[in-house]
Amino acid sequence: MKYIQRFFIFAFSLMISLESQGGSYLQKTIEALTLCEAEIPAMQKPADEAAARLAAGGNLWAAGQQSLVSELSGRAGGMMAIRPLGDRVPDKADVVLWGATGNDRISPTLGNSGAFVVSFGDSDVSDNDACFDNHADETGISPTMANLIPAWAFTGELVAALTRQKVFPVMYQTIGFYGGFQRIDKYQRKGIVWHNDLELAPVEPGVLGAEYLQAVKGLLQRIETEKRKDIDLGGQWIRDAKKNGHDVLMYTMGHFPPYEAEETAIGEAFETGRWNSGFRQEPPEREFAEGDVLIHIGYQHPPYVLLQRARNMKARVIYLDILQHRDYRDDPGVIWIDPMWSWDDACVELKGYDIPILPPSGIVNTAIAWEFYRLLKNGE
Repeated sequence: MKYIQRFFIFAFSLMISLESQGGSYLQKTIEALTLCEAEIPAMQKPADEAAARLAAGGNLWAAGQQSLVSELSGRAGGMMAIRPLGDRVPDKADVVLWGATGNDRISPTLGNSGAFVVSFGDSDVSDNDACFDNHADETGISPTMANLIPAWAFTGELVAALTRQKVFPVMYQTIGFYGGFQRIDKYQRKGIVWHNDLELAPVEPGVLGAEYLQAVKGLLQRIETEKRKDIDLGGQWIRDAKKNGHDVLMYTMGHFPPYEAEETAIGEAFETGRWNSGFRQEPPEREFAEGDVLIHIGYQHPPYVLLQRARNMKARVIYLDILQHRDYRDDPGVIWIDPMWSWDDACVELKGYDIPILPPSGIVNTAIAWEFYRLLKNGE
């Protein structure tokens, strides 16, 4: 039955892939999200096993793909209980969320530890207790980005399984939101990662993971519908700059996008750098010239200083942030891309909980970064 299921999933995904070859990266990401929905039922048993271990006092770790470790750890909308494993050897009572990259396999030390290992990536190369495919091969998207999809869906199912164990995880609120830092002070800095101050109704299996995937699909589709002209214009700017020998730079921020930009083909096509706009940090020192294009894959606040510096030097700017800079709304040399996710960067309501959970920005922002790469390569 397991292999018959896999065959039908593969056949369906192949049909989708053939129909959309050459399509936008946003649509390809939507396809991967759709394929992951079919695996939500298979997440129930591993989520229950993981929740039972955590309820009994086990630790929750993230390991493997470093960018996925960063995405899952200390993350708005994520669990405070998740910590990077690093060089530690987990206890046999622990749970490890492991990101597979390439032909990587879990180390013998981890494999022999007795910890319950849930991995995300190619199931053919993962020796573990449970593995969920990223569907990168079928859809043609980056496998490292694709790993985020089942990882966050499973996190949702794990949260639900914990509520059924009457264990309630403390979730992060973005530090860009009023109360974000105070929440960290109240819980994490005191070592509190499980709530002792509330009780939630048990959540049925299949609800939170599916809601997350549906929400992210909706955001990407809205961007595709409402911002396609702006994205295509940005792609034209990028192609023109490259054609005429000008520089194209991509600045990124956040937990996942900087790794993806620097460690994939994006970093070969564009000059890349890290810059956290909105957090009182100056952009890297660099001179720009007329004809250059700067792309900022940001977060909440617009890149104030970068916009001013670049436009004074007559370079064009494409920036992705929740807020638009009012001084550049009518500037023909500036494009604003609204990523459509809400300020709190969490898209799933957990009934009775004080904040929404599970962040869409890592997937959404990175898909847009890859779309600019695709538009460049399609025009070469």
